[in-house]
Amino acid sequence: MQASKLISSSLVTLHPDDDGERALSLMDELRVNHLAVVRNSFYLGILSEKEILSWNKTDEFIDEHLTELTAPSVIGSQHLFDILQTVELNNLSVIPVLDEEKHYLGAITNRKLLYTVAKSTGIQSIGGMLVLQMKENDYSMSEIARIIESNDTKILSSYITSIPDAQMLELTLKLNKVDITAIVKDFERFDYTITASYNRNNQEDDFMERYESLMRFLNP
Repeated sequence: MQASKLISSSLVTLHPDDDGERALSLMDELRVNHLAVVRNSFYLGILSEKEILSWNKTDEFIDEHLTELTAPSVIGSQHLFDILQTVELNNLSVIPVLDEEKHYLGAITNRKLLYTVAKSTGIQSIGGMLVLQMKENDYSMSEIARIIESNDTKILSSYITSIPDAQMLELTLKLNKVDITAIVKDFERFDYTITASYNRNNQEDDFMERYESLMRFLNP
């Protein structure tokens, strides 16, 4: 999924002639903490609610603070994973999207990104979930896949989370089978540490209810 396909049509931009009060009002209305500042289709930077509240007066004009703005962005052709990395590194609620000539195309909200990730990772498919914890040096996806596939099961999606300062990682797996009891036992037999598993229908139903509630919140 490319950035140009994820642009939110509801987002507006700020102009240097706008003041902080207007910016705060728009952010509140759109449920974001950042908005792009654009002049004649050129992206000048991104303004945050926190920055405005640090000004001497919130009714000061954005033009007075242009030199203070950072300008994180992604190109329209960049992949979803690149977008997520930029959003995380800059702690953004909105990420501007530019074309190859640096013209402003639009912006993507972090709500849209979360919704897209959830839709694209097989999370809606019926099946069990398994969370393994291991040392980074012990991680082998081929070995993990072999154990799972030996139980006539497929991996629908996977996600790795690093544990800071511990040289450890957690691997979350979504599988295409609800009853993963035999898989859990196999991993235990091979001395894998299992921190969580969900394999009962009522657990799956509860998970799906929480997922659907999240989707309704993100996409009202």
